[in-house]
Amino acid sequence: MNDFDLRLLESNKIGAKTLDELFRKERSIVSKRVELLKFMPPRGNLGYDHLKAIHFFLFRDVYSWAGKDRADMGIYGFFGKEDSSFCRGELIPKEADKIFTKLKEQNFFKNAKDINELAKNMANFMSDLNALHPFREGNGRTQRFFLRDLAKNIGYKLDLDLITKERMRAACIDAMSGKNTKLETLIKSNLRGFRQNLDLEQSRGLRLK
Repeated sequence: MNDFDLRLLESNKIGAKTLDELFRKERSIVSKRVELLKFMPPRGNLGYDHLKAIHFFLFRDVYSWAGKDRADMGIYGFFGKEDSSFCRGELIPKEADKIFTKLKEQNFFKNAKDINELAKNMANFMSDLNALHPFREGNGRTQRFFLRDLAKNIGYKLDLDLITKERMRAACIDAMSGKNTKLETLIKSNLRGFRQNLDLEQSRGLRLK
């Protein structure tokens, strides 16, 4: 076990002694927090603090550093996972400021002329967020909920948990190489206006009667 994983294990609040035990218990605990988050989302202004608040909500019962990024934890240098290398820890505050300042300047995508432009904008943002990868653990789950809040803010429903882990992983790996097409397609296929969702739910209800 390397020092990076050892630090992760030592910071858990659930008494896990191995990484396998930690991740198994984490999944169980966080899955319950995910359901709560759907009905009790943390308040925020869709800035970086909002992202951190989501992470804290999901992982506060598991990790002592929930809601803190790698810079807050003093973890510097590159962070790699599978075939990807993410932002250096010491650069996270500066890069996060760039990403979320740009999001605000784009008016949180409220001015997108159609769903194609909206999906492209959201894919670009998610790609940047994934490259930042600010947290030691839990980045994917946190950013998916942030995208959900971002879509809701402009009248859309987006649930990226409906996408299989394999398809999402492949799209994110492509995005790390600057190819956002797969990510854009996945987002577009799952974006629904609230009116569309209501119509779908009503039609399903009629078929069941």
